[in-house]
Amino acid sequence: MDNEELKTQIINEYCSLSKEEEGLSIYELKTIQKQKDEENKIQILSIGPENSEPIKSVLLMGETGAGKTRIINAMVNHLYGVTFEDTYRFFFKDQLEYNDKNPTESQTDYITAYIIYHQNGMLGKSNYMLIDTPGFGDTRSEYHQKLAMDHLRTFLTEDYGIDDLNCIGLVAKANQNRISGFQRVILSEFTSLLGSNVSLITYLLATFASDDTQVDEVVRQEEVEFVSMYEFDNWPLYVPHNPSSSNSKRDHKNYRKFRWENMQIEYVRFFETLENSSPVSLRRTREVIQEIKLLEEIKMTLKYDVMNVSHLITSLNEQKRVRHQYAEQASKMKWKTKERKKHLERYEVDKGFHAHNCDICRKTCISLCADPSNVTAALAGTGTGVGAAAVAGVGSAVTTGAVIGAEVGTFGGPLGVLIGGGIGTAVGLTAGLIVGITTRKTSSECYIASNGSICNTDGCNHKISDHTIEKEKIVIDHSYDEKIDLLVKSRYDDAIKEIGKIEKSIEEEEKIMNEFKDKLTLIAKALVEHTSKISELSYGYKNLNPQAIIDEMIMEERENCQHVELLKVLRSAVRILSERREQNGHRNSTRLNIPANVCYSVKETDELL
Repeated sequence: MDNEELKTQIINEYCSLSKEEEGLSIYELKTIQKQKDEENKIQILSIGPENSEPIKSVLLMGETGAGKTRIINAMVNHLYGVTFEDTYRFFFKDQLEYNDKNPTESQTDYITAYIIYHQNGMLGKSNYMLIDTPGFGDTRSEYHQKLAMDHLRTFLTEDYGIDDLNCIGLVAKANQNRISGFQRVILSEFTSLLGSNVSLITYLLATFASDDTQVDEVVRQEEVEFVSMYEFDNWPLYVPHNPSSSNSKRDHKNYRKFRWENMQIEYVRFFETLENSSPVSLRRTREVIQEIKLLEEIKMTLKYDVMNVSHLITSLNEQKRVRHQYAEQASKMKWKTKERKKHLERYEVDKGFHAHNCDICRKTCISLCADPSNVTAALAGTGTGVGAAAVAGVGSAVTTGAVIGAEVGTFGGPLGVLIGGGIGTAVGLTAGLIVGITTRKTSSECYIASNGSICNTDGCNHKISDHTIEKEKIVIDHSYDEKIDLLVKSRYDDAIKEIGKIEKSIEEEEKIMNEFKDKLTLIAKALVEHTSKISELSYGYKNLNPQAIIDEMIMEERENCQHVELLKVLRSAVRILSERREQNGHRNSTRLNIPANVCYSVKETDELL
């Protein structure tokens, strides 16, 4: 099948007439919907019978109004071999059916991939996927632009039938002399999104290229790398064959044909490059996107965990304050007292001794004072009552002893008297001692009883002579009676019970805090790992720094002291981890040390790990 037959088949089988205008018929290409994702605004459309030929993929990006859709229509007409002389043109409809409430929606709101399957008679040897993306920098909102970028990430990451790219076409007006700040952000983000190796397949597609082209210099100044530029003048594509007015130069057939041929030359050059291009796998891109996605999730988790840890620290500090308050109150509650009682007991002293008891102090000052009588004194007749009694007893008993001896003695006469006298003497002596001891008066006869000096025994300041001499000593004993104030005891028990509850709660929250420490340590490691991985894989994120990410979060949380200081702890940790990663060094201890009061200046950052 030659080219003419192919075009006839396309018109008959894949087209519907949209309009006829001044000698030119415009046909809408009818596509088959292979896939549609309404949530992520992605659709895959195809035209022609499916085959197994390789697919050359072209991703077009550019500002709203730059002419991406017109480029795709021009490429389709070129691939189907439409010439200037042909009285028809093809186009993809810019509206799609959506639902009853919103019957139509612009296809440029979608990421639309058109698969043009190769057929005999087509220019080129491959299948082609032309990917149209929503324009960035339009007037809707930055949120809309971010959403569109998220959808593009999804398209490049998920399974939509595209595994590699042959061309990234940056579409811009040829006479554009500046790039807006928002366009700059989008271009930088997209370049970062696709990784460092996509610059090898990036081309600048300048549209409306009938005037002087300066956009290439503008893009280079923004440090966006591209291989080369193609200047597409798509104006002749739908220009009428028989214009109603032919007064201007633009309406002259030769002029229109000249511009058509220039347009075709540039498309021939573009597709020749595309046919010979080596695809760049999206594996690297998907890795970058996945890492960025994980990094965003980590940032959200970190923000949430910092808030939780802050609440936990506040709770722990408050509970410890209340516990101390209860403990202080409990220590001042005197619910138990002891009353001391004094008991006086009297005990006999040993024989031959007496005691000197102070009647005023009601105590024994001298407990063992020796009695003044003894046997020697009795025999010597010292003049004491004991001695006199002993002498009298002996004297009277000798005579009596003699009589007794005479009577009982075996021998009579003088010998009997002698024996009886000895017996009488012994009996008399014994009786005299007994009489002397039992008849003495110790109160007047103790040699210290009349001492007029101060006692000074155990604090007694009374005279010794004022003490009473007794055969009993006074022993002082003490006992204690315990008294309990039940009302105070009840309040004390309540305080102790509350302390127990608080300590249990503190123990549980400290356990949770340890879990958070482990989690924040893992987050610090993940921040370092993901930012390093993104920097390795992506061209635009070479300067991505985990500390800078935390600095941004600190600025967002600058009104909250605890949040800021927690983030500072984490920033110090990721700095240390980054340094160790560069040095390929590791430490066994990796848990973050988060003080209970985090509103402080970090002094020893190395101790945070």
